[in-house]
Amino acid sequence: MKVLLLCGGEGTRLRPFTHSIPKQLLPVVNKPILHHILEWVAAKTPLREVVLLTGENQEIFRQAVGDGSRWGLQISYVCQPRPLGLAHAVLTAETALGKEAFLMYLGDNLLEESVGEYLCVFEEKHLDSLLLLRKVPDPENYGIAEIAGDRVLRVVEKPEKPPGNLALSGLYLFSPAIFQSIRNISPSARGELEITDAIQNLLDRRKKVEYRLLTGWWLDTGSPDALLDANRYLLGKFTPAVLGRVINSRVNGCLYLERESSIENSQINGPVYIGAGCRIKDSTIGPWVTIGDGGTVTGSALKNSILFSGAQVENFALHQSIIGRRALLTGRHRPDQAQGAAPSPQPFSRLLVGDDGVVIS
Repeated sequence: MKVLLLCGGEGTRLRPFTHSIPKQLLPVVNKPILHHILEWVAAKTPLREVVLLTGENQEIFRQAVGDGSRWGLQISYVCQPRPLGLAHAVLTAETALGKEAFLMYLGDNLLEESVGEYLCVFEEKHLDSLLLLRKVPDPENYGIAEIAGDRVLRVVEKPEKPPGNLALSGLYLFSPAIFQSIRNISPSARGELEITDAIQNLLDRRKKVEYRLLTGWWLDTGSPDALLDANRYLLGKFTPAVLGRVINSRVNGCLYLERESSIENSQINGPVYIGAGCRIKDSTIGPWVTIGDGGTVTGSALKNSILFSGAQVENFALHQSIIGRRALLTGRHRPDQAQGAAPSPQPFSRLLVGDDGVVIS
């Protein structure tokens, strides 16, 4: 069995960041989402062959993950020239997947639990699909499954009146029967071949479709708020380590400070992750902050925010913010602020600044 990892799509909800980098390569705790997923495949499944489906930007994925050997995986690549729906993506990968069952994983989802139990159920019961579902508070924004016992009765895509609150989690097990079901359906109103329609066709053909509930942490990282949620969750799993220098500063809570980084005359309220080659001075950092490699923060206050690599922030107070690679934020030094002191924590600003953006205030 192979893993089909879908990394197409335009990531419109994550603009401006996805103007310059695919959403699957956006960093969470200084590591691309896709790297987190590949680590999960290697650690939480017995599967070792991955078919990575991308758009025409395939080269950037090849540079980011290579052949997968660093995770003990074997990665092959398939190109979907246009994002015409998840079901179309599956059909595009049919030759690469062969005539075997496969695990399909959406490349902007993160989860923690093992799927070994689900693989056993799928194989022992000779299912054509096993849907992994998760209860959600806003079912109108997801594909939703209506169930009875272990069986799935029907699936609907983003219904106005949801039949329940069990959402398709972005993790599916399929037999090769799914390929014929995709060929049986037509594009939806938005011009895409929907995976929910293909699953419904499996049901209409009386194929064996069951579900199981995910119980561990799961998150679709397809929006800025979700990216910040993922950052908070993963920061909470870190073990403290100080590999750089802490000078005349106070540290409360978990700090992970990478090599060749320094913190001077600052307050750290963990959990905080600071990448390699960073300079933090006269600032208050945290909680729930990640600063990517080569970042610089001076005279500022940051909480619940992500700075991508090379970002520079001076005299700013930020919360729930995401600052892109090499972005520059410069605020005015307040006359009532003592030289060398961190700014008052209010008022905070919430900013989303893309790669190489400049904000001067």
